[in-house]
Amino acid sequence: MNTNRIIGKHALILTGRGKTEIASQIFVYDHIREVRVDIEKLEVKVLMNYDEAYFRVYKVEITKELNKEAAVKMVLDFYSKLLNASMKFSKEELENLEKNRKQIIEKTKKNGKQ
Repeated sequence: MNTNRIIGKHALILTGRGKTEIASQIFVYDHIREVRVDIEKLEVKVLMNYDEAYFRVYKVEITKELNKEAAVKMVLDFYSKLLNASMKFSKEELENLEKNRKQIIEKTKKNGKQ
């Protein structure tokens, strides 16, 4: 089966295509309660407001071409992109959050040196 993941503006869409069927699952960000990454299993799961079970939305397999370090990076990248998309922040808002985070770190360092 061929699968695709689309991280959209309002939802994560998983599509799968077999020989005679195509299916899609839509995870609307407003209904996501938790996003979880498992580094050991190399997978990302979501928990929805209307469900009690986690649903795996991304998984990486280690192969000859893909070592553990690269696989972990892929999983963390997907996790990060999904979190950023689900927060629905604009690019400018994310830049401002990053600036504020850096300012807080600098203030903390200065206060620690005094």
